[in-house]
Amino acid sequence: MPRIITIAREYGSGGRIIAQKVAEKLGIIYYDNEIIDLAAKELGIDVDTIRKASEEKTSSFMYTMSSSAFTLPLNDQVFAMQSKIIRHIAKHDTCIIVNGCADYILEDYDDVLTVFIHAPFDSRVKRVKEDYQEEHDDYEKFVARKDKARSHYYNYYTTKKWGQLTNFDLTINSDVGLDEVADIIVQLYQLKEK
Repeated sequence: MPRIITIAREYGSGGRIIAQKVAEKLGIIYYDNEIIDLAAKELGIDVDTIRKASEEKTSSFMYTMSSSAFTLPLNDQVFAMQSKIIRHIAKHDTCIIVNGCADYILEDYDDVLTVFIHAPFDSRVKRVKEDYQEEHDDYEKFVARKDKARSHYYNYYTTKKWGQLTNFDLTINSDVGLDEVADIIVQLYQLKEK
């Protein structure tokens, strides 16, 4: 019986909104930014710094100091802490985890339904403008840059390729409709429960 749903997504695909709808329909806990907040608390580092580090692969300039010696790069510390938190959550909660690498982090767990949500580029740009109401000088460049960062991060920290169909139980185009996609995920989750 699946206890965990992981959702990875292209930027602007509505994946976070879909995850919230699925959590509500199933009556289960939803984790997204809470994982980053917990990682920040555990590492004793400002949340905004952790958010930035959680979206970027390691850079040789992103090291932290501890006493008199260098430690792991901050990005690596954040990934390791998020992995620890995600594994802990997976052992104790029936929930949805919105995290780009959660499918990989939990790949050895039997009770996980992995989902990747995508949409055509133009749809995603439109959603960022109209639904998310974000303000950017160049929406197309912003969405492309977010996808590139997610891809680089996933490819760096996992042994898989970001967005590859075989990584997931379900990949779905959110242009079908956010409510419809949420219903499909709920149905698949319930089907796997039986």
